[in-house]
Amino acid sequence: MNIRKLINTVGVVFLTIPLSVSAIQSPSLSKNLPSNNSLVEQRKTPPTSGTDKIVKEPDIDPMFTGGTAAMHKFITSTLNYPQEAIEKNIEGLVVYTFVVEKDGTLSNFNLIHHADPLLDAEALRILKAMPPWRPAKYKGEAVRAEAYLPMYFKINKNARGAANNNTCAPGSSTAKTDLNILANEEILSIVDQMPQYPGGEEKLTEFLSKKIIYPTHALQNGIEGRILCSFIVAKDGTISNIEVLQSPDPELSHEAVRVLSLMPKWNPGINNGEKVNVKCVLPIDFKINETPIPPTTTDN
Repeated sequence: MNIRKLINTVGVVFLTIPLSVSAIQSPSLSKNLPSNNSLVEQRKTPPTSGTDKIVKEPDIDPMFTGGTAAMHKFITSTLNYPQEAIEKNIEGLVVYTFVVEKDGTLSNFNLIHHADPLLDAEALRILKAMPPWRPAKYKGEAVRAEAYLPMYFKINKNARGAANNNTCAPGSSTAKTDLNILANEEILSIVDQMPQYPGGEEKLTEFLSKKIIYPTHALQNGIEGRILCSFIVAKDGTISNIEVLQSPDPELSHEAVRVLSLMPKWNPGINNGEKVNVKCVLPIDFKINETPIPPTTTDN
């Protein structure tokens, strides 16, 4: 059995009032990012694939044209935090998946984590207003590929009193909830130096491989898929507010949360030379590469 884990730890796009916006960086945005010198070369239109299928693992992932910084600038200039949401102190995390077409346009928007209808609608409006992305490439050709972009809407606590409870819609499974850090601490998403598991991604992969126990029911029924989790790495490296944002199965959700709860302290994020609280997103892929185990029965 091979359980494949996708270890791209990413920050969340924070949309705040006053406007100080950062967008959640998804694996498709953080992986294979080109340097400034290579951006011009990569803007050349690649040959288009003849197939219309969505390629799950392209050679080069789709990317907002100009890179992450350009995407943040676009979101900052486009964001219109709903007035009603401001008045009602509504905050929360919104996550959409979408398809980046061969020509870079976005389609097939799918809401996978709901916060509030007002925030959901604003996040979708921003996505639909985006210019064409650089499409994914597979074997040198432009192909259709799926991406996701989480956006965290937060009202600046200096402008308005912090909420006493978490208004973000709960995921299917949570752990280590710390209401104090949510209400009283500043939580960033994109920082100068992102938090890191001790020893880096290789050690994180090793930790997950050793700790994850594939749920029996899911294994017997051939259930697999991606569990998208979020959590906060505090200034002292402790992990809190673990939440499942997307999951194909409750048992896989609980197992992902259980294992993430066992993680040791991380190396905290650094911004402007200081340790800060950072919200991260971590996808974990459960993959079975063998025939499912038949269920145990009482029949002789």
